[in-house]
Amino acid sequence: MMRIGLIRNPNSQRNRRIGDRLGEVVVPRQVELLRIDAATADDVPAVVREYGARGVTHLIVDGGDGTLREAMTALPPAFGTRLPTLSLVAGGNANLATSDVGGAGHGPQALQRLLDALANGQRGHVEERQPIELRWPDGSRPPVLGFFVGAAAFYKGWKLALGAVHDRGFMHGPAVAATMAGALWQTMAGGPRSDWQAGTMMGIAVDGAPEREGARFLFLATSLHSLFNGLWPFYDHGDSPLRWLDIDAPPPRFVRSLPGLLRGKPSHWMRHSHAYRSGGAQSLALRLQAPLVVDGEAYTAGPYGLVELHTGPRIAFYSPSPA
Repeated sequence: MMRIGLIRNPNSQRNRRIGDRLGEVVVPRQVELLRIDAATADDVPAVVREYGARGVTHLIVDGGDGTLREAMTALPPAFGTRLPTLSLVAGGNANLATSDVGGAGHGPQALQRLLDALANGQRGHVEERQPIELRWPDGSRPPVLGFFVGAAAFYKGWKLALGAVHDRGFMHGPAVAATMAGALWQTMAGGPRSDWQAGTMMGIAVDGAPEREGARFLFLATSLHSLFNGLWPFYDHGDSPLRWLDIDAPPPRFVRSLPGLLRGKPSHWMRHSHAYRSGGAQSLALRLQAPLVVDGEAYTAGPYGLVELHTGPRIAFYSPSPA
């Protein structure tokens, strides 16, 4: 008997549209399915603790990136070093992780296909990822596990898009594409003297090297291996688990840089410009004067403005083979 735990966010964007139709799902005899809905982010840790105590070996997350962020953050305290395998049902707004590690799809049909595959021992597709572990060195808050981090123009774009794309429940916020599109539009429309191009003061230290301080137009980091639709603004990262992008403010020749930047293929002049930097790391230390966004949620730095990015625990993601 396989014991599977389901975390479903009924308020995530797609789930809210279809309502609760899980009664259509027939649970296979080989599976014991435990279901606890999590309508807010505060509900998730208790759900994960309950599943840890009941010996769940496979966890299904039906929601968006925010739901997944909260679930991953709660895993180590609840399960220790023996983490369950995760499967994703795309019930949210962005579902960025699903585009990389794979998922079962959306809705009751997706859950049915996933349960049948697990019950039949289908090998399916397994991807392992190490989420980014954000730490506050001053102890002002516990660590957070997420896959995509953005600051400076990304935070401003997130605030801009949040006014138009306001999601109840976990407040997943806009998809990454909408956030970046808003930031790029404001940057190009505002001109070199705009607040967007003026940037945000930040300090960044890569793998313990001396901190580089100054006005930043954009900072991004991820531990995913791909985004979506060919978007990949990172380069020169090799096999390092953390991929990062750092752009000075104001960004020189920004419009000309966009085609190569969005595909991770910088031009010759960009590679020789100190204003555009990207690479891979084991850890990053940030000193911030404004919040940063982690998988659709904004977090403030501690009293000294310090946040550290490290590689988190290795998590296996299972998705069934295509029908």
